[in-house]
Amino acid sequence: MSHFVPPEKDQVKPLFSAVLGALTWSGGGPTELQLDLLQSLLNAFAQGTPQVVREFSPISPETARAELGDTLLLEQCVNLVTILEFTLHPLPVGLEKHAEQYLRELGTEPRLPEVLRDTSEEHMLRLHADLMRNSWYTEQTIKGIFTGNMGELLRSKLAYYSIGRDEALAAKWEGLRDCPEGSWGHGVAQFYDMHEFAFPGEPTGIYEIGALHDWVHVLTDYDTSPEGEIDVFAFIAATMDDPRGFTQFIFTLALFQNASITTVGGKEVMIARADTLSDAGASDHLADAFWRAAQCTADPMGGVDHFALANTPLQELRERWNIPPKSYPSPGALDSASKNSQLLSD
Repeated sequence: MSHFVPPEKDQVKPLFSAVLGALTWSGGGPTELQLDLLQSLLNAFAQGTPQVVREFSPISPETARAELGDTLLLEQCVNLVTILEFTLHPLPVGLEKHAEQYLRELGTEPRLPEVLRDTSEEHMLRLHADLMRNSWYTEQTIKGIFTGNMGELLRSKLAYYSIGRDEALAAKWEGLRDCPEGSWGHGVAQFYDMHEFAFPGEPTGIYEIGALHDWVHVLTDYDTSPEGEIDVFAFIAATMDDPRGFTQFIFTLALFQNASITTVGGKEVMIARADTLSDAGASDHLADAFWRAAQCTADPMGGVDHFALANTPLQELRERWNIPPKSYPSPGALDSASKNSQLLSD
């Protein structure tokens, strides 16, 4: 996704009207859930001017291109259309084809077109493979192999499957318990202990690259429920410099919104479910995650050295990186433990 860029006041209506144009096809228009999500985003980014997305009319790609112009805003249109398509199960083939054509006529390249095609055609095995191929985690793993970390990666992966233990890796993560109270590292250790997660390197412990998002759970104060996972990966996608972060968010929607994926790394994700975003307040929480990410000045997933910052107070980092508090109350990362959803990060 790369950094989320909110529209200027005069660009809000054409941006959302373009999204409506991409979602309005011969077989129908946006669903109530899609409109609810758009309204929540509109409320978050309309800069205090009340607007009603259901009063907007779809516009043609030619009109949208003329009114938006800005390449970054066109990219945001693509991202929003992709997210909204992925809220559906099943995704109608006609809508998938119309949206792809609309975005091409807009002068943009659709995001993850093969993944959307897999979804609409219900090729779930291929969908999983295509998501993994486009994954930031996969790219980082490959990079690690070519930079001499293959042994560490292999030991971490084997420990995930309860084959042995990587003593050095486990000791590094267990050492977070010794970080000062209120620090980022101490919060991560609390997060693991409260949820009874094994640390990377310990038997059943998550693959270390996958564990990096747990630091963002703590930083942004999202829990490990299906909704919390959607929100934290929305924040990650919208703050990452690497556009592959968007794939991780789509993967999370596949697990918790359209239920097209139920396993990660060969293990069942016990809390995988459909229609999480239909839950009360979920669309507002998701929009707020994007709004918070738009204010953030850092890439806390892929752009920082987490262990180098482990002793830094959490509040200091939130202020340094301009991460505002949540606008709507929701369970936090260090609230009472929820069911283990950590497998999704592998």
